[in-house]
Amino acid sequence: MDYNYLKNNRNLKAFFKDATSEELEGIIHKLNELYTEIKNKEIEEEQAKKRKEEFLSNLLNKLDEHNLTVDDLAALKELQKKDTRQKMAPKYEYTALDGNTYLWSGQGKIPKLLREVMQRDGITDKNHYLIK
Repeated sequence: MDYNYLKNNRNLKAFFKDATSEELEGIIHKLNELYTEIKNKEIEEEQAKKRKEEFLSNLLNKLDEHNLTVDDLAALKELQKKDTRQKMAPKYEYTALDGNTYLWSGQGKIPKLLREVMQRDGITDKNHYLIK
């Protein structure tokens, strides 16, 4: 049921027409508890929003004091980023048509250069190029 239905006084009376005073008192008690819970949550959210705004305002003031921009912060963040993934060790080694030696981890599709080398050498099994 849509709670907006209960905002209308006539609908509210019709909904609770068969309720006793004790039942209504229990419902009122539960509604008061719900009201307190929701009100506290709204207050906490408002306080968190104010703290965030205050922090950001102070941060912008500090940046101005030191002649820094948000772009400077973004650049610093990029410098601090690290690729946490470890690179795969190469499994295959081949010399391409251009004479350069290349390595491949074996992950994903066979590189185009390796396919060309296999075609040139007449080899159909990539295991021929395994690093020993």
